[in-house]
Amino acid sequence: MSSGMRVRVAVLAVCMLVAAAVGLWKGWGSATVDPPSPRSVCQLIRPEVFDLLVPRRGPLQAEGEEGSLPGTRSNTCLAESGSAVNGARASLWVALVRYGRHDGQGPQCVKRDWSLLGAINRTNHRVALGDGAVYFVEDDPDTGRVIYLAACLGTYLVYVRYEAVGATDASIVESASTVAQEVLSQL
Repeated sequence: MSSGMRVRVAVLAVCMLVAAAVGLWKGWGSATVDPPSPRSVCQLIRPEVFDLLVPRRGPLQAEGEEGSLPGTRSNTCLAESGSAVNGARASLWVALVRYGRHDGQGPQCVKRDWSLLGAINRTNHRVALGDGAVYFVEDDPDTGRVIYLAACLGTYLVYVRYEAVGATDASIVESASTVAQEVLSQL
């Protein structure tokens, strides 16, 4: 075999190896691996916590879903207070999301983009829960205070939305943190 032919064979072999490596890298990076479904989030929170935070609550409403994002599975729990004479009411919605692998991102929750909590004109505050947690509070003239809290632990995200009439910022942060801690302690 001539030296020119050897060079062509070597170049062809290198090109094939590079193409295979790029294909493997691109395929692995865009692979979606769905995780197992998380446990029912309603069962991870003690009934006393629901009773305390959502006075005169109706039955819990639980939903399971494949996950609103590729590579996730989740379920939710909703507790809403019934009508009250003095106007006291509350609503607690909790989601438990389990991350798998998607678009080259590993399943660790804390390494994900938390842009869902980065709402415009909101300031995220950190709280010491799990591997990382943030929240923001907003006022609503009709519902009082509303808190949005997200906490990560390993491959899990606990997302809490709690609204209550007549609550202070400190009490609503403590309430949402308690709910997130209830769930995290059971994982």
